[in-house]
Amino acid sequence: MKGILFFSTILFLNLTTLTSSYAQNEAKTGMTTKFKVYGNCGMCEKRIEKAAAIDGVISADWDKETQLLTVQFDETKLKPSKIHQAVAAVGHDTDKVRAEDGVYDKLHGCCKYERPAKQ
Repeated sequence: MKGILFFSTILFLNLTTLTSSYAQNEAKTGMTTKFKVYGNCGMCEKRIEKAAAIDGVISADWDKETQLLTVQFDETKLKPSKIHQAVAAVGHDTDKVRAEDGVYDKLHGCCKYERPAKQ
């Protein structure tokens, strides 16, 4: 009898955990956006992805070859413009927001990319 009770308890806890994980994964769907972020190297990638990881962002991945940042986010918590601003705040121009010159100037030498002309 104790064995059946123990087994039932373990089964119940596992089902509860699976259901909770499934609900969390369902909540992690959301909108996806891609946009250009200028950078050069692995240090840029870490900086860009870290800057993009603001509240409401589910995942952020910057590709060095294409210079595209792919962000999955909760559209009820933020708009893509906030992600552009967060990335520009650490020195990386996006296709919509230019980083401040002083912040860009402080980037490591290998991270300094050819900047698009000011508009």
